[in-house]
Amino acid sequence: MHDWSDESFDWDGLNDAIRYIAYGLKRWRVPVRDYKEKFGTARIYCSLGWGSFYDIFYPGCVWYKKFWPVRLDHFLSYDTPILRWINKIVCPFHIWLYARYYRKAVEKWPHLREEILSMADHGELFEGRVPGYKHSDYWTTYDDGTK
Repeated sequence: MHDWSDESFDWDGLNDAIRYIAYGLKRWRVPVRDYKEKFGTARIYCSLGWGSFYDIFYPGCVWYKKFWPVRLDHFLSYDTPILRWINKIVCPFHIWLYARYYRKAVEKWPHLREEILSMADHGELFEGRVPGYKHSDYWTTYDDGTK
C-alpha cells in the first residue's frame, strides 16, 4: 500500500497501532510471534489458543530446555485431552481479544483503518466484531475455489 518514500503517510501512527495491538495481545498471553510494518500495513503474527503448557508462561517464544514446565509438555500438548479442554475456554477468549484490539486500534487511528485491517492473519474473525468490516472486501475467492 505504501513505501518508505511516502512522506505524507503517518508512519508513526501505524507503528503505534501495531504496538498497541501486539502488546495488548501479549499482556493476555496470546502467542504473538512477530509484529511489524510491511509495505505500509500492520502485520501481527499470532496463534490463537495454547499449543503446549509452555505457551501459558511464555506464549510465542522458543523453547528453553532447562525450564521445568517443559517436562510437562509430554502430558500437555495439542493432542492431549487436558489442553484441548483448556483451549475450549482459551480460544474463544483469544478470538474476542484479537477482534477487540483491532477494533480499538481502528477507533484510535481511524485514518489508518485500511492499513490496520487489510493484512490481518485472522481477518475472517472481524465480521460482526469490527463495525463495517466485510472479509470479502479484502480477500476474494476465484472460480476454482482458491484464494
